[in-house]
Amino acid sequence: MTNKNPFELRTEVLEMAKDYLDQQQKANTAFMEKALEEGKKSFEEYQAAVTKMYSMEDLMEKAKEMYSFVSKKD
Repeated sequence: MTNKNPFELRTEVLEMAKDYLDQQQKANTAFMEKALEEGKKSFEEYQAAVTKMYSMEDLMEKAKEMYSFVSKKD
């Protein structure tokens, strides 16, 4: 196991948070596509959901949430 400095840990956590939010976006898009095909959602609702990306604040909040276990002294 290699020891990583705090910058490397933060970089990895940011990458994990981005991957998580990317996967969440893909899942939301797939759900909206299925709902559109089944007629449960209108095209406007589909378009609004699919074009809405997460913000930098969302990314930072998720990264902080994921990093919190590293900084705990338990």
